[in-house]
Amino acid sequence: MSETSLSNAASTSSDHFNRAAASLKAAERDARTAIDSAVDGLTSAYGEAKPALSRYAQRARDYASDGYDAARERAAALKDRGQQAVESTRGYVSEEPIKSLLIAAAVGAAVIALVEVVRIRRNR
Repeated sequence: MSETSLSNAASTSSDHFNRAAASLKAAERDARTAIDSAVDGLTSAYGEAKPALSRYAQRARDYASDGYDAARERAAALKDRGQQAVESTRGYVSEEPIKSLLIAAAVGAAVIALVEVVRIRRNR
């Protein structure tokens, strides 16, 4: 091989290497641009979604708080009604002790009869 041929081959190899290096740099630059664009898009989407997510979270907290308050008020009302029923029953028993005793005996007899009916039906 002549010196000119070697020089041409070296020049061609150098050109191929330089083009490959330039292509690699361009690909790296394009990849960085794509990554930067994706990061910007995600940051923008997060920025837009964050207020909505905060509103939904606050709304959920409000609903939970309202539900808790309503349940607490309902429990207090039921407790008051139960207390009133106890006081009313005590008053009735103290005013009508004989009637109260007869009513209690009748209710007890009805419960015993009901239990017996259920027991007999189960044993059939």
